[in-house]
Amino acid sequence: MKAIVALAALFSFTLAVHAQQKLGDYQWKDLAAKNLLHGPVTPMELDGREVLKIENTNDAPLQVNLLAIDKPAITSLVYEVTGEVRYDSVQGGGYLEMWNHFPPVEAGSPPGEYFSRTLGDSGPMGKISGTSGWRDFVLPFDRTGATNAPTKLEINLFLPGRGTVYLGPVKLLQLPKAKSAASAMYPNGWWSPSAAGRIFIWGGGIIGCLGGLCGWLSSQGRARRLVMGTFFFLSALGLVSAIAGAVGAFVNQPFFVWTPLLLTGVLLLIVCPFNLKQMRRNYEVLEMRRMVSLDVSGAS
Repeated sequence: MKAIVALAALFSFTLAVHAQQKLGDYQWKDLAAKNLLHGPVTPMELDGREVLKIENTNDAPLQVNLLAIDKPAITSLVYEVTGEVRYDSVQGGGYLEMWNHFPPVEAGSPPGEYFSRTLGDSGPMGKISGTSGWRDFVLPFDRTGATNAPTKLEINLFLPGRGTVYLGPVKLLQLPKAKSAASAMYPNGWWSPSAAGRIFIWGGGIIGCLGGLCGWLSSQGRARRLVMGTFFFLSALGLVSAIAGAVGAFVNQPFFVWTPLLLTGVLLLIVCPFNLKQMRRNYEVLEMRRMVSLDVSGAS
């Protein structure tokens, strides 16, 4: 089973790699040699790799322009800047950001400026806070709706207080086959964040309606087989959902895939068996009352 999962993951990764086009590979020592680095930054070697060290020794916020890419050769709708980051004792919530500069839509109108920031709680778009070993970061952008490609990209680092950040070399990639920035960030996800929202909104609504209908039928003593069967089905669905969520976490699926599956499964496994027991007892009580009523009617 593990071999099958590993092969599937390798196949998916291969497809994702082939779907990427590298437009630029930026080494900090090369940029320093061209006098393109500014601010409190130091190119150095760390852990066997060339890195850029950024240190804020004050309690005041610090923003550093790390890289400017003029006239990037972007032709696809979705693109991203990726790399690795490590940080030590960063106060507050820092982040990397990419500003995307677009030409004016028409003469006399202002140019367009939009940004992506690593302000998530975890993952490749997680914020920079505290201490972390090397991890991946990604700054994606979806220019759907823009009539032109960006004329300039600016990569910045913001630190709200003291701390030290190390950045490995960064790459500019475009993803011609990606349908959105989310699909670019999670190319191996079982489904996208928007699909996850639709699945669990509709799924939760349907389960809630079924539960309410079964509760009403049970209180009326009606459709016992339907009610019992529905709650047996929901209990089984909860087990399958919990297992799927655990598997998703094990194979490193995105949080928006495995977290709702696991939570839904655990909730169903807690609620459904308990309600199933209560409803069975309710049917038995109502059946007993009916039998007593029939006996009294027959005796009279």
